[in-house]
Amino acid sequence: MSKITLKSIARELGVTHTTVSNAFNNPGKLSESLKKRIIDYAHSVNFYGPDNVGRALRTGKSNAIGIIFNDTLSYVFTDSHDVQLMQGIAAKCDKEGVSLILIPLHNKQGPQISAINTAVDGYILNATHINDQIIVKALAKKVPVVTTDFRIPPHSSVSIDNRKAMHEICHHLLEKGHREFGIISFPSLQGRKGIKPLTVPVSGDNDVMITRVNACVETFHAGNINLNKCFLCETSHHEEFGEIAAKALLTRNPEITALICLSDRFAQGAANYCRKTGLTVPQDIAITGFDNIPRAGNEIALTTISQDPVKKGEVAAGLLLEGKPYIHYDLEFTLIIRGST
Repeated sequence: MSKITLKSIARELGVTHTTVSNAFNNPGKLSESLKKRIIDYAHSVNFYGPDNVGRALRTGKSNAIGIIFNDTLSYVFTDSHDVQLMQGIAAKCDKEGVSLILIPLHNKQGPQISAINTAVDGYILNATHINDQIIVKALAKKVPVVTTDFRIPPHSSVSIDNRKAMHEICHHLLEKGHREFGIISFPSLQGRKGIKPLTVPVSGDNDVMITRVNACVETFHAGNINLNKCFLCETSHHEEFGEIAAKALLTRNPEITALICLSDRFAQGAANYCRKTGLTVPQDIAITGFDNIPRAGNEIALTTISQDPVKKGEVAAGLLLEGKPYIHYDLEFTLIIRGST
């Protein structure tokens, strides 16, 4: 059988190609009877609308946006912050009739560079390793881009003030009398792991990580803290690795009295280690998190930074769909003090 197209349907029904196109794309331009005649015939020959790829080639629009993120595809559906972020993006896209394409930087097979060839009208970068080849290729496509949690001028962005948020956490701990610290962080550079004192400068392409860690260092400098006794542990973002990092930091310096974690997931892992080794939180050691994710009944009540990831997603999608460059949207945040400090 020959391929069914708008033109072949028009020939069969004795109408113009434009009339058939309007039945699918601009039905308000046709009478109900004519629209029904065209649609009924199209369905009878198993035709349910024009090819979206062909439409994208003609119009330059795919009615889809890509979401690029650091972690594996399954991570987006298990990490509380990312789940809420996606809810915000999806809610805005639902209103505008736009589809989503999820693009992880990596999976178990390695880099996903081929995924960037999918036709989209723009990208939201929830991926902070800005030198990754997928991000470099996405930026080179010259489509609208919005970033979350970091900035790449002239593209629009949305985030909290990460530097200020970490200042507030550190000032809180200093006021409690802490003087020797461990920081548990996701990598400054993809694949980077290990411990180093805070006297060693942090470098890499993960802007949100570098901003938060440097904010801690700034606060400690101002508070006359001995940075040789404070350490940073970079590791993969998971509770299990938070537990391993806590052990490594407290082995490196048993005098550490506060663990600053760049996420609540790290913090819960650190708390698990303390629980197993008989350390009492906060009497023996204080722990802080970041993101204020919901906790299970047996998890520690964390001092943390609360932000609104749903709103972050809605704003990011709105900026992208409106095509507005050079705009930065500052989200509000709150330091929530709970029992872990």
